[in-house]
Amino acid sequence: MQKLFLLVLFPFITFAQELYSGELEIKLINVGAPWNIVVGLYGMGPRWDQNFEITAWYYVMGERLINPNTEAYFEHILHPGNNQEFAIGLYKIVANVGGGITAYFFMDWRTSDWRSSLDVYFNYDVANHRFRNWANTETLDYSYQTVWDLTDNILETDGLEDYWDNCLVVTNDANNHPRLVFGPYPENLTGTIKGYKIYRSATHTAGQKPSNFTLIETLDADEFYYIDNSVTIGNDYNAKSYYVTCAYEDPWESTGETEPTNTVEVILAPPQKISLPQQNIEMGNTFQLKQNFPNPFNPSTTISWQMPEDNFVTLKVFDVLGREVATLVNDNREAGNHSIDFNASDLPSGVYLYRIQIGNFTESRKFLLQK
Repeated sequence: MQKLFLLVLFPFITFAQELYSGELEIKLINVGAPWNIVVGLYGMGPRWDQNFEITAWYYVMGERLINPNTEAYFEHILHPGNNQEFAIGLYKIVANVGGGITAYFFMDWRTSDWRSSLDVYFNYDVANHRFRNWANTETLDYSYQTVWDLTDNILETDGLEDYWDNCLVVTNDANNHPRLVFGPYPENLTGTIKGYKIYRSATHTAGQKPSNFTLIETLDADEFYYIDNSVTIGNDYNAKSYYVTCAYEDPWESTGETEPTNTVEVILAPPQKISLPQQNIEMGNTFQLKQNFPNPFNPSTTISWQMPEDNFVTLKVFDVLGREVATLVNDNREAGNHSIDFNASDLPSGVYLYRIQIGNFTESRKFLLQK
């Protein structure tokens, strides 16, 4: 952690608009009683220096101790002057008042478009312990802000070294769901970008290699973040992982996908034990294979089941002729409710069966792939 500096700055100081200039300013508002507030700027994921080369990962950039009626400035590393403090990257901006009172939001500064100054400004509401936008019209806590939207610049990643291999970063929203943030595919394609595909792994042990990635969402060509509302971030030993591909169409109207981004891991929240009415308790003491959802599906669906005891589980998919086309589960599972995503993008349309075997219990159901 860097040493804290005491800054006493006068409001509305202006700087010459020079090429490659950029500053981030935090101004205190609604001060009331005196406070000592530490504003921290923390890098999330890789950062790029003034030569657009990767310079560091997950770096604590700096902190400022500010007193009432003052402002904190962080100067961009591309600023031509001295005191260069932060580089191109995604940042978590945190205000710590003490006594466990904190507020934070995320600022995305990952663009190589520097045609004009990229100064950005925010307020910190001292009395209510909240970040606010510069116009003081909305609260920013947990939000995701971008320098290109705030400054009307163009989001450009072509100039950033190995951007696609390092662009995917996971943050959290107000409800502790994972927010995946990336950016436009930076390489020239012979064709047109149609969108971005989000892939998620099966649940795996945290820190271990993920597997069984399935497509969970397709975004438009100008969408660069996605919130997975079905997953909650926590401190369990289980995790899920994600990556993104760019979908494109070439001049011959053939479609394709680029190589994936880097993979990010999300630690899951521990499963919660919920007290159920008596009639549901009996249901929890039985084996059950549930109907997949959605059904019909294209190309992904979710299969769920419950089991009253720890046991070895085999879950397979067959075509109507009884030929096995996929093995989804083939390992030990704990008692409880389970689900797994099945991606059938490589299979033709038609009726299929999925069958589960848990000890001596076996059950099958039909589902329809409709492309």
